[in-house]
Amino acid sequence: MNIRFDNKVILVTGGTGGIGLSYAELVGTLGAKVAVCGTNPQKLEAALESLRAKGISAFGETCDVSDAASLERFAAHTEAKLGPIDVWVSNAGVYPQYSIIDTSEEMWDRTVDTNLKSVYLGARIGYRFMKDRGGVMLLASSFASLFPSVGSGVYAATKSAISSMVKTLAAELAPYGIRVNGYIPGLINTDMNHALIEERGEQLRAPIALQTFGEAIDVAWAMAFLSSDYARYITGTSIEISGGKMGVQNPMKAWQDKETRA
Repeated sequence: MNIRFDNKVILVTGGTGGIGLSYAELVGTLGAKVAVCGTNPQKLEAALESLRAKGISAFGETCDVSDAASLERFAAHTEAKLGPIDVWVSNAGVYPQYSIIDTSEEMWDRTVDTNLKSVYLGARIGYRFMKDRGGVMLLASSFASLFPSVGSGVYAATKSAISSMVKTLAAELAPYGIRVNGYIPGLINTDMNHALIEERGEQLRAPIALQTFGEAIDVAWAMAFLSSDYARYITGTSIEISGGKMGVQNPMKAWQDKETRA
């Protein structure tokens, strides 16, 4: 398998760090021209410098993904700078750590707007930019959509909604040659999760079959496959990239059994 994106234009919201930036770097090294956006100008500039230093054709600007006009401008500027958009990745998100009953209305609105409304807006805008040529949409879900946790219930609710939207959008956009899939990261070693891993690493590792945390590039490769023509008959599904998290109740027993067989 030789995945290439030569002359493809790939737009990534929330592409200035973590999984989004890792994916942008990967597809860029595989031939794509990439556009990334974020809210922090310094992070955006650092991301663009990193991408260009690798020889990747990259464009970026600050953008409020929960605002239709801002997101539409980013898409229009991407097309003007790089060419017609082939892949739209709705990756931007926030991860508030509050129980539902302790979540303020302001934080509720911010989480829903950033995690969910932005995906709705991206689907509408991405459709308009790709409907005449076909393309791919990737939507960021989360393992929390499968197994929510106490302390991040609002986040989980938004991600569950996205997993549902993947299926509906796949059907709505199929007549236009647009495939829609989701990606479900498990506990990935990104800036967003560093503190959590440091605080509760052993506890969080226990339910994972591979007994290790994923890296951003692990998710990026799965996303690259879904973006490619090798996945041309895959739509309306969400792929789990979790190291086998919670696939069984006691994954550590397999590792203990291995030791006794040695």
